[in-house]
Amino acid sequence: MNSCSSCGHPFGDEVQYFCPECGQEVQGSQSYGDGGGEYDYSADGASWEPPPPSPFARMEEVLSKVSVPVLAVVGQVGAAFRNVLDDPRLRSHLPGGSLTLLGLGLVALALLLSVIPFVQGIGLPGSMVVLPWGLLVAVSEWRLISAPEAQEPGSRPVPPLPPALASLPRDLRHPGIAQTFALLTCTYAVLMLGLGPISLVWVLAGTVLGYDQGWRYFAAGGEETDVEGSSGPRLHRWVVAGTVLCTFALLLPWTRGSLHVPSLSGGDMWLSTHSLFTLLLLACSGVRHRGLSAFHPLLLILAAVWLMMWLVLNMSVFAPGPWFFLLGLLPVEAAIVRHLMLLRGGGGTVEQQDAASDLDLQG
Repeated sequence: MNSCSSCGHPFGDEVQYFCPECGQEVQGSQSYGDGGGEYDYSADGASWEPPPPSPFARMEEVLSKVSVPVLAVVGQVGAAFRNVLDDPRLRSHLPGGSLTLLGLGLVALALLLSVIPFVQGIGLPGSMVVLPWGLLVAVSEWRLISAPEAQEPGSRPVPPLPPALASLPRDLRHPGIAQTFALLTCTYAVLMLGLGPISLVWVLAGTVLGYDQGWRYFAAGGEETDVEGSSGPRLHRWVVAGTVLCTFALLLPWTRGSLHVPSLSGGDMWLSTHSLFTLLLLACSGVRHRGLSAFHPLLLILAAVWLMMWLVLNMSVFAPGPWFFLLGLLPVEAAIVRHLMLLRGGGGTVEQQDAASDLDLQG
């Protein structure tokens, strides 16, 4: 039985640090002040360990490591293309030095070649969309390069637009029209791969238009809206990575072929152009705005539903293409869902949420 050494008050077998009768410290007990004022958790077998990283954080780390060499190779290839396209000798032969007009000429050549019976093109519906859209882009580009401030000294002056074309509505001059047309050209360039010499024309057109209009889009300054916050994952990486994998999946077989009937690729499936265009639009906007805030939440929901529905309608368990597309689509869908949850939870300021309702194609 334990007792207080000062007053002799018994307190049984209980461990007491201070006597309840006289308040004196009990000798032989371990007070709170021992050990430098810190409790020894190891005496109770307890220890603190940092929580394990979440699977999302681990995948983010792996993606960061993989993206470094890939981006290095892409940067080298891009530098080579940039040196060719920015060559003054090439630009001196173009009206106003415009690469967009060169890309439009290549698109016109591709449409002209598709008239040949044995050459596979984008089809009549696609041509009926590309042709008037391209003409509208040509008028807008002509207006830009014919402006007095755009005339370079020593170069051949570009004549102004005819009065009939100069009086077009102001909405038709929006730079987003040319930028989305370049994105559509890149979409057809991917889907036309492997279809003969005409695919080379589409690739050249997509490269030229994508470089010129993409440079205007990504280098156009503007505020970057970051609704994820500094502690959240960088969602645009997942959108870009998923888009790359989905694009690769569209080049794979999507149907089960036989000796008499070849398998169809993802580019041959129903409305594949719409799906790839949607993915490329999400990826470009994600890189430009460090997120998906350039789109209204309703547009993001429609895009996510459309992509998943298109995959389900074209799903084939006997072909590799749909499975690779599913692996690429999952991070895109997850990024959209997380972005919408952050918006709903007040992850951005009022100004950022107002900016989310504007489809900012101009950048």
